[in-house]
Amino acid sequence: MTNQLFPLDSPDRKPSGDGVPSIPPVRESRPSLRPISVPLSPDERTRVFRALYDAHVDFVWRNLHRLGVPESEVDDRTQEVFVIAHRRFDDFEDRGHGPRAWLFQIVLRVASGARRQRRRHPEVPDGGTALDREAIEAPQAEALARREALSTLDAALATIDLGRRAVLVLHEIEEMTAPEIAEVLTIPLNTVYSRLRVARIELEHALARRGGKP
Repeated sequence: MTNQLFPLDSPDRKPSGDGVPSIPPVRESRPSLRPISVPLSPDERTRVFRALYDAHVDFVWRNLHRLGVPESEVDDRTQEVFVIAHRRFDDFEDRGHGPRAWLFQIVLRVASGARRQRRRHPEVPDGGTALDREAIEAPQAEALARREALSTLDAALATIDLGRRAVLVLHEIEEMTAPEIAEVLTIPLNTVYSRLRVARIELEHALARRGGKP
């Protein structure tokens, strides 16, 4: 994408000076955005949507990455999510779980589309990992170990089916409850529990194969 809706300048998504990507807090504040029942003026619409963007751009960025979008593509895919959200903003309805639930539905569709596109055009097999490693200049041992641990986690997550991975990410990283996840993904509650149980086992096995910790 060449035209960006908003600049991706949050420090939470960019590597720090030691080459280690900072980890944003799991829980974010949820702005009070009521269902839009009356037409907004252009200025009001821009202001409200900007508040949504600022509050949730990190949530969108990291979940695209956790759902398998390579870091080299995440900025563009984040913009894609918010372009779609901006186009559909008048239809947004908060059903009690805040904008994150609505945005994650878009995130999941964009991540799925990106995955299909990479299968048809596999241009960067390692997702840019090699370039990232070359960019690290004389990292300290602790910083390198942390980066490798994150890389191991991402690689392990990538082995899990996207549907189960989405449940795992929402529960273990975003700390959503099973009922919340069921509503976000529009699946039965028992399916959430089943996918979560299987995904945890798959993640443990994948981490064990890579020498990582559960």
